[in-house]
Amino acid sequence: MNVQALQTVYRDGNLHISLDGPFTSEMALQLSNTIATDYCGEGIIFVHTGRITAISPQSRTTFEKMTEILDLPRKKIYLTGQNGLKIGPNKVRVIVYDPLDKGCCGNCHDGEHSTDT
Repeated sequence: MNVQALQTVYRDGNLHISLDGPFTSEMALQLSNTIATDYCGEGIIFVHTGRITAISPQSRTTFEKMTEILDLPRKKIYLTGQNGLKIGPNKVRVIVYDPLDKGCCGNCHDGEHSTDT
């Protein structure tokens, strides 16, 4: 798997995770483990899905099972973009925004973060 497929950054007290490339079961495991290890318990977890290129059939199930096994805070997980509807387990929120808007947090557009404000 591409090492750059998953990038994390904390901004304004929230964890932002950007996914790039195919969303496979392996990436679902990596995403779940990243949330478990990097989330400090405060703020919101934004998972940006705008750069996902393909979604494997078992990846959503893998992500859902791992959120249960790791007891991840699903009510604090927000998936952004159309792909969020396809990969999101139950009880996570999905933000689908107009591409002309500034995205979910005001600093991103189509899953890309901008430091220009």
